[in-house]
Amino acid sequence: MKKRIGWAAAVLLCLATAATARVNLNFNHYFDRDEVVATLKQLNQEYSGMTKLRSLGKSEEGRDIWLLTIHNPKTGEELDKPAVYVDGAIHGNEIQATEVCLYLAWYLLDKYDSVDMIRELVDTRVFYIVPTVNVDGRARFFERASGYNIGRTAVVPFDDDNDGLVDEDDYEDLDGDGEILQMRIRDPFGGWKTHPKDDRVMVRTQPGEIGEWRLLGLEGIDNDGDGRLNEDPVGYLDMNRNWGYQWQPYYVQSGAGEYPFSAKATRAISEFIVSRPNICFHWAFHNYGGLFVRGPGSKLSGLYSPGDVQVYNYLGEEGEKIIPGYKHVVGMEDMYTTYGDFGEWMYCSMGTFGFIGELFRSEELRYRKPGQDEERKAVMDLQSTADYELQQFNDNLAHGTLFKPWTDFDHPQLGRIQIGGWRTFTTRMHPPFMIQEMAHRNAAMVIFTARHTPEVKLELLDTKDLGQGLTRIRVRAVNMNALPTLSGRALRDRLARQDIFSIEGKGLETVSGGVVQDVVMDRVDYVKHRPHMIFTHVPSFGKRDIQWIVRGTGKVTVTFDCQKASNRTLSLEL
Repeated sequence: MKKRIGWAAAVLLCLATAATARVNLNFNHYFDRDEVVATLKQLNQEYSGMTKLRSLGKSEEGRDIWLLTIHNPKTGEELDKPAVYVDGAIHGNEIQATEVCLYLAWYLLDKYDSVDMIRELVDTRVFYIVPTVNVDGRARFFERASGYNIGRTAVVPFDDDNDGLVDEDDYEDLDGDGEILQMRIRDPFGGWKTHPKDDRVMVRTQPGEIGEWRLLGLEGIDNDGDGRLNEDPVGYLDMNRNWGYQWQPYYVQSGAGEYPFSAKATRAISEFIVSRPNICFHWAFHNYGGLFVRGPGSKLSGLYSPGDVQVYNYLGEEGEKIIPGYKHVVGMEDMYTTYGDFGEWMYCSMGTFGFIGELFRSEELRYRKPGQDEERKAVMDLQSTADYELQQFNDNLAHGTLFKPWTDFDHPQLGRIQIGGWRTFTTRMHPPFMIQEMAHRNAAMVIFTARHTPEVKLELLDTKDLGQGLTRIRVRAVNMNALPTLSGRALRDRLARQDIFSIEGKGLETVSGGVVQDVVMDRVDYVKHRPHMIFTHVPSFGKRDIQWIVRGTGKVTVTFDCQKASNRTLSLEL
């Protein structure tokens, strides 16, 4: 009886909790295009006082590129607060990036009334969220037969094989099951054989060893008669190679497009970002590696300033604790060279800190005990061993739903083949039961970085009577967060205006002013012109001391005017 009462109470508690939630979202599946749009509209409707929903423009196929803005207008104007920009799925097949963005938006709004930290963030920051950049590619992933490596590109015609035709040799769903899977054919010299413990898995043959299978690639036929399969599919414009910093043409950087910002989404988003100088951190979510990636993306970008590197290292090291197994890395050094990518444009052209978030790690689907890593390497080829373990994960946690068994098929050109393999929503994507934790941890990392956007407080250090009607005023601006008010790159290349410290009062004459370099030794860098206005910035985890020598009495107001932190004022009486 007690167990029944406890169960009933739990059910009632769940129903009561659901009844109090203004928007109920289940992150146990992937949201298709219609669900994404409906969710954004529902959040905007239910939280109209704290959200704005707008389309930044249309894609190549006419779909809206939606932006959801979250902030509390009752606590200040949007452009007067530091902002974090977040987007996902610039590659259309990297679909769970959209779920992270939706979860972040929902969490900020749903927890506003119940979590003090979230309320403070929404009151003092702005979040710009674009859940799907590549709206065409991601929609096609859901609406057409696809595979986990299909749909990366913007839907822009391109001649991949240089035969004068565009997009003429795409993938085909030969067996009509709604998915584009792997093809293989029997071939003793094909380089693969069947795994001894699992006939779904293939093992590479060793030199001199007879095999069984040759891999033919994804489902399709030779449409243009050139002896190759699927070599000119839809697209190819990689929107993460289409941004305006160190862009390189397609013969240097594959997928670059005809010119920077030639994709409609990159152009629309760039125009929005340029109009929001309050953005001081950015997140762009992708889906493979379990990484927080920063630049440089190539040697052309040059090294990042030491102060900026310290900021990145602090945030990245904390992120590795928030999401165990993830690593913060440098794109050019730890991955590969990229030109014209979003992160580099944001840092090098806009002066904005940020990370590229790579969401998925294959190790998350491991099926082995801790300490077996070295043991498994000795068994056989590493990739085949990983595939074997993944099949065990598939059997025992996903109950066979991730893989389609190999099935005979009569190919119109190749004859008897087999079709099968890992299904569309696998390999680079979390199984449905893992989506929510993935989304929450990454949203938590966004929230952590938002907490470290610059937050400056003004305090009066002292006033000193110098005689002859002169008074020395010293003011301190303190920023105890990781992000400075301006990055080192922004300062070096003058990408944004510096913060302005100014002093005014009725009848007040400002004799001199400058930045105090050493309070104890009384060293000050004085400005030569307009001493009532001091242009500088406030560093990471630090302070900036300002000094004026003025003549006059009465009320004096000191103002701190910053693009990437909230403005402050300080009043005193002389």
